Amino acid sequence: MNQYLAVLKNCTLFREVNPSELKEILNRMKSKIVSYPTEAIIAGEGENCDHIGIILAGEIEIQKIYSSGKTVTMARFQAGNIFGEAIIFSKQHFYPGTVVSRSATKILFLHKTAVIALCRNYPPVLESFMKLLSERILMLNKKITELSLGTIRQKICFFLLEEYKKQKSPLIKLTMSKETLAEHMGIQRPSLSRELIKMREEGLIDFKKKYITIKNLKQLEESLLE
Repeated sequence: MNQYLAVLKNCTLFREVNPSELKEILNRMKSKIVSYPTEAIIAGEGENCDHIGIILAGEIEIQKIYSSGKTVTMARFQAGNIFGEAIIFSKQHFYPGTVVSRSATKILFLHKTAVIALCRNYPPVLESFMKLLSERILMLNKKITELSLGTIRQKICFFLLEEYKKQKSPLIKLTMSKETLAEHMGIQRPSLSRELIKMREEGLIDFKKKYITIKNLKQLEESLLE
């Protein structure tokens, strides 16, 4: 467990815990580490969730897979991120989507009784857990907004404006492939490419490899209201 100390120290749940206390917590808490290969199903939609997962290495996605075969990426998580925290204490503690590994992944699972004990015995962990839940609510609200957008252009504009605020620059560096971005938006990869080309021809954006440049910020904002 000690080899993952740096990852856990940067995890939201343990960020306010000093290193000596964190070592004590790791030695005392009931947990298990599970390894997954790329594209493994970690948990299926509708499965019972009685643990939170802390990603020690790798990357996962929460996917909504429809009967038509359409897949929508609900969320992506990397090393140090947590999932399952908003479900384990719910009356309906079932995974709302399928959890899939995007690369070779190691996950530390904590049973909900261990989470309760941590929050009871370590006030900084309790405070961090509350912050984590608040952030997750904001993330879900953002996802609802994304899903309510009616056109492909609106979805692209929303994404670019969010990244503009996050990266504080009109030069947006993509942290995912265009195929993954299309899945995230719930659209087909060719449809995304066609709309990006149209937006470039109209002078709204330019793009090259993993970068998209916003050239008309005002028009992007107005496109969300159309």
